[in-house]
Amino acid sequence: MLNLAAGSTAGIAAVLIPQLTNDLGRNKFTTELESWVAAISCLALFFGNLMSGYLMERFGRRISLLFVSLFFLLGWCIIGFANNILHLVLFGRFITGICQGWLGPLGPVYVGEITTPIYRGFFLASLSLGIAVGVFLSHLFGTFLHWSYACQLCGLFPLTAGIILFFAPESPAWLASINRIDDCISSFQWFRGASPAMKLELEKMLAEQSRRDKSKSKFETLKENIKKPEFWKPLCIMVTFFAITQLSGVNVICAYSTDMMKKLMGKRAKDSHAYAAMLSIDVLRCVSLIIACILLRRSGRRPMSLFSGVFTSLSLLGLAIYLYLVEKNIIHHISPFISLSLIAFYIVVSNMGISLLPWNMVGEVFAAETKGIGSGISVMMTSISFFATVKTAPAMFESIGHHGTYMFYGLSTTFGTLFLYFCLPETKDKTLLQIEEYFRYGKKRNTTEKDVIDI
Repeated sequence: MLNLAAGSTAGIAAVLIPQLTNDLGRNKFTTELESWVAAISCLALFFGNLMSGYLMERFGRRISLLFVSLFFLLGWCIIGFANNILHLVLFGRFITGICQGWLGPLGPVYVGEITTPIYRGFFLASLSLGIAVGVFLSHLFGTFLHWSYACQLCGLFPLTAGIILFFAPESPAWLASINRIDDCISSFQWFRGASPAMKLELEKMLAEQSRRDKSKSKFETLKENIKKPEFWKPLCIMVTFFAITQLSGVNVICAYSTDMMKKLMGKRAKDSHAYAAMLSIDVLRCVSLIIACILLRRSGRRPMSLFSGVFTSLSLLGLAIYLYLVEKNIIHHISPFISLSLIAFYIVVSNMGISLLPWNMVGEVFAAETKGIGSGISVMMTSISFFATVKTAPAMFESIGHHGTYMFYGLSTTFGTLFLYFCLPETKDKTLLQIEEYFRYGKKRNTTEKDVIDI
């Protein structure tokens, strides 16, 4: 439910901007204001990321999620009752953006800590599916309702999330980290049951926790751990992976769907056709993410990332070349069938890996002591990239055209995929402790069950 609210935050701009343009007129609602309505929530992501790591370590995952629910609800209410007062709209967008950034590291960490290795990929992928469904629902509400009513409906998502989380247990890993062992055992059994395999994993987690030096303060422990390869190696990989995701343009399409669909359908396209195309793309995004969730049970993170990166690059470059040929009148009229097919293919392949897996892996790759700061810094990079791409998109469309913008995103994804080929590890079906050991010792050491017990 919280990811529905986060997806709605990303998607509502696509219907908010056209309606505000009609309400206020182009003279008052300039291109600069348009970019700020779309991008201010992306700017706020940075501040949400900044405090997320500290708050999840200080107060726990569950309490932090409850606060996210409360502030998300507040932000949507401010937007919903703003009545064309742009300052209130921007203020509400800023609050929901902070919550989106706050949730970014927190959600994957909580889900990664409460799920088994065999199902962890599926559940982490479902977070991205929740964002995609949130984008679709915000577009759906805004297509048939005034934007104020659409925003009020979006406020139901965090309200429902807060009610559910009120009754949910805390993360067992966090309870173990603060030495609340009885609560940890109770929470672990609530989430995971009491089978022999689950008991063995619980024993390993408690043994690893007891091995850690309790005489040092949290700051001293953190200062020591950030120098270790099991922190800085996954940090470098995740920071780059998140940047690649944003530079592929996935969130630009969410924010400016309506205007982009009009361009891809040609000058003769009606507004109703653009909205229909936007909703079709949203449904396609959700379907592709459902397929990706299923595939993650069978396929590894690494092959899916490389497959997605290669074909995302090809689809963007193909679309750029086609629009360039139309721009130069080599092709006299744009064909909606070709342009929409290319963007549809892009949506499918990008959501099969390049836009999905960073959120999946950020809850897996960091050690327990550095999970808060590591996930926070990683997601902070996507916030900076998110803001930069969404804020600059209108200017890029005007200066270098749609074809030049797609070419930039395609080349960025190409170089990013090369990085993933050489640096991205496989985490499928590995426990969090095994992943930590991989980064500590590298490929030469393959952590086995005996290694874990010996540790």
